[in-house]
Amino acid sequence: MSNAVSSFSPRRWRSVVAIAITAFAQMISGCHPAMTSSAPSAVATATDRPYTGTVADWPLFFKRHLFGAVCFDTQGCKIEYAGIDHGDAKDTPPASVHTPERYDEIMVGSYGDIANFAAPAKLEWRAKGGEALSAEIDFAELFKGQLVRHNLPREDIPDDTSIGFTHIVLEINDRTVNVYTRTMIPTREAQIPGNRFSYSRNDLIRVYSHTY
Repeated sequence: MSNAVSSFSPRRWRSVVAIAITAFAQMISGCHPAMTSSAPSAVATATDRPYTGTVADWPLFFKRHLFGAVCFDTQGCKIEYAGIDHGDAKDTPPASVHTPERYDEIMVGSYGDIANFAAPAKLEWRAKGGEALSAEIDFAELFKGQLVRHNLPREDIPDDTSIGFTHIVLEINDRTVNVYTRTMIPTREAQIPGNRFSYSRNDLIRVYSHTY
């Protein structure tokens, strides 16, 4: 099993810049991790509309994304997506070794940007007990309509600000595969009263879970 390539192609540079932007947004958002499995705020699927990256796109949708993969409690894991191998050939610790804050920091996309959608992700790993497992995850199926998953009504989002990158994060945890998404969305009001750096939401939202 091999780790992700590290060559700095133009696409990779875009990824580094996107990660830096996202990390800064999380830092100034007042550390507001809200992991949830809520449904999209809207159900329309008209993604052939003109894309602006603002609230004018309502219901919000995305045409490109960042991807990340994380493994916990495995005896090695490999995730292939968009032509890149992700994962860790070594044993990986349980998620419980991380604080909730650190876990939230880890669960971000680190590769992209990727047009919706590449071929399904291919997974190979050994669970904590040593069982060899494999799976394919089709993001095109999971994100039909390409809607941004979030927990905000339209009136809470400023009209003149840009919506952040949408992240798709795949997690292998022992025998369970989870898929999460998150998008940094500016808000009209502070999400933490009195904190002037918390005018955004960046909720981690689970969209899929299966135990093998």
